[in-house]
Amino acid sequence: MPVLVKNQQIVPDPWQLLETIPDYVPTNAIVPVDQLVNTKANAVWVDGDLEVDDHGEELAKLDLVAVHFPMFADGRGLSLGTLLRNRYGFSGELRAIGEVQPDLTPFMRRCGFDAFVLESELAANTAIQCMESMSDFYQGSVIQPEPAFRRKRN
Repeated sequence: MPVLVKNQQIVPDPWQLLETIPDYVPTNAIVPVDQLVNTKANAVWVDGDLEVDDHGEELAKLDLVAVHFPMFADGRGLSLGTLLRNRYGFSGELRAIGEVQPDLTPFMRRCGFDAFVLESELAANTAIQCMESMSDFYQGSVIQPEPAFRRKRN
C-alpha cells in the first residue's frame, strides 16, 4: 500500500490521484495536467518529461504538483522540480510519485520535492532515515541556495 512522506514524516494522504477523469471530480483530486482546464482542479500530476515552459505559469498557481518518475534512472523530473521552484516560484507541495527510491529522496528534496509516495511503510521509513542522514551539502540547491563556502560561519 502506498505511503506518503511529507516533510520527513509519514502522514495520511488527503489527496486522490486520478488517472482518468470521472463525471464528478472531488476537490481533493490530483488530475492529469491535460485535464486541468476541464476540471478546475487545484492539483495535477505530470510526467517528468513535461516541457515546463509550456505549463510553468499555470502550475505555479496550484496547491500541489505531483511529478511521475517512470523509472528510478529517469532524472528529468528532478529538473522539472527545480525549474518549478526557482524559475516559476512554485510554493505548493511538490510530490514525487512512481518509481521513487528511498535512497534518492535526499537528492530529490534538494531539487524542491517535499513529499514522496513510496511503495510501503518500510520504504517510507528508509527514505526518512536517508533524508535525516544528510544534514549539509557543499553545493547550493533549491532548499539551500548558498554553497557551503559562502555561508556565514558561527
